[in-house]
Parts: sequence; C-alpha cells; structure tokens
Amino acid sequence: MPRNRTTDLRILAAALLAAAATQAAGQGVGIDLSAPKKKEEAKPSAEKPKAAPQPARPSAPMTIEGINVAGRSAGKQRMDAARRLFDEKRYETAALAFHEILKERALAEEHDEARYRLARSLFRLELYHSALSRYQEILAKGPQGSKYFPNALAGMFAVGSRLANDQIVFTMAARFASENLPPFYQDRFHYLLGRYSYERGRALAEAGQASEAQKAYEEARKYVGLVRAVPPPPLPGAEPEDEAEGDLYARARFLEGVVLYAQGNQPAAVESFKDVVRRTNPRKATRPDPKVREAAFLELARIHYENKQNRYAIFYYGKMPWGEALWLEGLWESSYAYYRLGDYEKSLGNLLTLHSPYFQDEYFPESYVLKAIIYFENCRYPEARAILEEFNGRYEPVYAQLKELTARSAAPSAFFDLIERAEKSKDEGVMRKVMKIAFTDKAIKRLNDSILEAEQEMDDGIGRRDVSFRTSALAAECLATLKAERAKLVEEAGARARQKLEYERDALRELLEQALRIKIEVARKEREALEISLAKGIPVDVVRRYKFSTAVSDEHQYWPYEGEFWRDELGTYSYTLTKGCREAPTVRPVPVR
Repeated sequence: MPRNRTTDLRILAAALLAAAATQAAGQGVGIDLSAPKKKEEAKPSAEKPKAAPQPARPSAPMTIEGINVAGRSAGKQRMDAARRLFDEKRYETAALAFHEILKERALAEEHDEARYRLARSLFRLELYHSALSRYQEILAKGPQGSKYFPNALAGMFAVGSRLANDQIVFTMAARFASENLPPFYQDRFHYLLGRYSYERGRALAEAGQASEAQKAYEEARKYVGLVRAVPPPPLPGAEPEDEAEGDLYARARFLEGVVLYAQGNQPAAVESFKDVVRRTNPRKATRPDPKVREAAFLELARIHYENKQNRYAIFYYGKMPWGEALWLEGLWESSYAYYRLGDYEKSLGNLLTLHSPYFQDEYFPESYVLKAIIYFENCRYPEARAILEEFNGRYEPVYAQLKELTARSAAPSAFFDLIERAEKSKDEGVMRKVMKIAFTDKAIKRLNDSILEAEQEMDDGIGRRDVSFRTSALAAECLATLKAERAKLVEEAGARARQKLEYERDALRELLEQALRIKIEVARKEREALEISLAKGIPVDVVRRYKFSTAVSDEHQYWPYEGEFWRDELGTYSYTLTKGCREAPTVRPVPVR
C-alpha cells in the first residue's frame, strides 16, 4: 500500500503511543499500558460521635411552575415538577430544575435521580459533551453507589454514538469490565471493551512489547466473541437513545478481522470481513450498516493487494460505494493494482479523477510519481518530465514548510493552534496544504472534530439558549468543563499532529528523491535516442502509434474527454494511450510501495 497508509484508513481510532497513553491514564483517560494495581485494603476509620440532630426550622411553602409543594415532601414535589417539565420537552427549564435540586443538601435523597435526569436533559438539548460529564459523575459512583448506573452506562453509549471521537467512551467502559450488566447493554459493553483491548494492543506493539500486545489482542477477540448475532429485546421503558446504531454484531466481526490481521492470521481475517459483507447485504440486512460494509470491502481489497492478488483486489475496490467516505482512498489504491496488471488506461483514468478540481485539496502526492512512471514506461519522456516538474512545483514548497514546522520547539497546544489557524484561513497557500496533510490522519481529524464540537457547544449550544439558561450556574459549570476538555484535546491533537507531519516530511522527501531518479532516467533515455539519431544521421522516434478502439460495453457510453469534469463521471474514466514504446523499456522505475 502507498507509504503504509493502511492504518490511516482503519475505522477504529489510531492507537496512542506508549508515552502519551501513560500520561493520559494518569489523567483518567486514554489507554493504560501499565499492569493492574493491587487493590488496597480499606482501613477502618474512626467515626466521630454524631451530634444530636437539631430540630429543623420549618421552611416556607415552595412553588414550581404553579405547583404547590406545601404539605408534602418538598424534594418529591420538586422532582415531580421537574420530571413534568422534561416530559413536556421543556428541557432547558427541566435541566435548571434538576440542577437546583442538586445544589440543595436538604434534598440529598433526590440527588441520585436528579443527577441522571440532568444528564438526560442535557442530552436532549444536544449538549453531548456536557451530558457525558454528568454521566461520568454517576458512573464514578459505581453500581453500588447509584441505582442509575446501568442507565448512565446506556447514556454514555448514546453520547458516544453522536461524538466525533468516541475513544473516551470505550476508555471509560474499560473501568467497569467486571460489572454484571443487564443483557440489553452487554453487547455494546463487550464491543467497547474489545475496541479498548485492541487499541491497547496496538499501543503495546508500537512500544515494542510484542508479548503483551498479543495478550491484549486475545482479550479483544474474547470480548467481541461475546457480542450476540441476535440482540436481546430492549428493557421495558428503554429510551430511544438507548438503542445501538447500526449492526453491532457486524461491527464486532469487523473488529475481530482487524485483530486477526494484527496477529498475522490473514486467512481468518478475510473470513471475518466476508462475514461482515454478507451480514450487511442491503437486500437482506435487518439493520443496514453501510459504513462498516464499505470498510470491510476496503480491508478485503488491501489484503488481496498485499498478497499480489491484484484482480481480486480490484474486484473488492470496485464494490466500494461511489462517493462515500473511503471511496476516494480505494480509488487511489486500485490505481496501483491496475498498474501491476499493465492496465495503464484504467490506472491513468483513476489518477485523472484524483487530480480533478473536485479533489484539489486532497493529499495524494504519490499519484504524480505513479503517473510519471506510467508515461516513462511507455517512452513518453517529455510528458513524464512535465508531470515531475508539476509534482516538484506543487510539493517542494510543502516539503520546505514541513521541514520548517517540525524543526520548531513549540508546545503541542501552540503547534495545533498553528494548524487550526491555517484551517480557518481562506488562504490557499502552502500552510493550508500542510493542514490538509495533518488531517489525513484519522485520529487527528477526530480530535479536531471533537475540539470543534466543544467550541460549538460553548458558542452555540449554550450561547443560543434562553437568557435564564445562559446566565445560570449550570451553564457556568458546563462552560468550565468544556474549556478544560478542549485544552486536553488540543494538547493531544498537537502532539499527534507533530508526529504525523514528521512522518509525512520524511515520506515526501523520499518521493522527491524518487522523482529526481526518474528525471535522471528520462534524461538518459533521451540522450540515448539523440546519440542514435546522430549516428544514423536521421531523426529517430522512440514511440509508435498504438492500435486502440473506442468501443465500449452496452452498459457504458463513450464520451471524449475535452478537459471538463462532470461529477457523475468521476471514477469511471479510462485514459487511452494512443502511442508508446517501439520496444519495451530496459529500465523500469520501482514505485515506493
């Protein structure tokens, strides 16, 4: 695959490096690479003698939304009133009412329910990060500390399905691996634990701890194996957001395939991915999941390409839905499979799509090198040189900027702020290209999306609410939590962005060096042709006209390309070479693969 880009396209989040993971674990998030700590025995504490209870002063009758709470438990009455507000979908007022209950110590017996109801109210207001922090408060108490623990776990699942970066969700789930949950929640819980174990295994493998990584992979397979093909019925009174999105069993099988591939068991991985494809067939599936289906096709194509089974790889690349999230990556990778088979027309057609104005912001520098190699192998030396000159003109400034950026000793947060400013800028210069490079890493893209989510929640999610909500103590608490969360996300995104740009800097340097070697070969071939011409005293043409036909199948229509691009034609181009070598070239440049 091009420059080890296979891992960039995993549907799963990229693993943390060992140092970053250890630091994150110390903050209560991230992947813990350390061995489990022994539980300390609880020391008996000497209880102070309790003071005799003082007679409570009678409180004045309280009213909420016109409901008189005199004569009954004030806490019960206020909870009834707050629940009624929630049922009436007046979520802002309901959230404020639940928060007010939490602030009063005298209503401690209602705090457990109020905390959960507040989280649900924030969820309904689409303040997902704020809701997650409230669910975390309940989960921190454990199953024995809150009767709403299973509900909070379900709420955490629901929030995770709506966040751009759900790593914190499966990291939180790992803390409760030993808990016995109701069947309705077990499949999602086991799936999240499987994801956590897989990510932990990858982090350990990158840290050089191969044996520990294998243990984590086996643990991941154990958890995903517990996910049932037929989900249990929902609990009585389950909320709509409690339902899992997509086909959880198909996602578990996909994760199993990824783990098997990481363990080096490619045949078993192929079978897992094929099971995903069969399970998600839109004509038969009870719970369609097009995203995991697309990812399964991509992984099948990559494994066959890796084993030089190019026709099978092309078959699976061709199954990826047109225009979807991974389609362009699959189109690019299939260009190499076509090149291996000598189908230059289809390979060049795919590259024509990649270089169209529709994808001018996408980062595929190697595509220019492949295009130059194809023209070189067909003795089209002037065109090969022109392609390489275009490549140098586009990417030498990018390499210089990458080199300058990665040489700086800025803090991770400052490093990310620099990239973020480039993203928000309307300037189409080199820095914007560098920003695009950073965001080709899916983990960085998810972190950036999380940062944008937190900012949107602060500016619009809370800022556009009614003045009574915006100026409340609840809003102030939410804003403080969001600012702290954003700072952590920026720190991690900055560290990852530096690593990504350092990697791309080195990869781009190799491509520039390869382009230079091809230029040298082009110049040598042209010199040889010139020497033959001088020796014979007549011009010598190294190319000849190819025989070609514009005939197409009944399912297609031939339309000459005249420089214009139509969206519905992208990915279907076949670029016909009308002339090429009189004799086969003696030297064939080897692409960086």
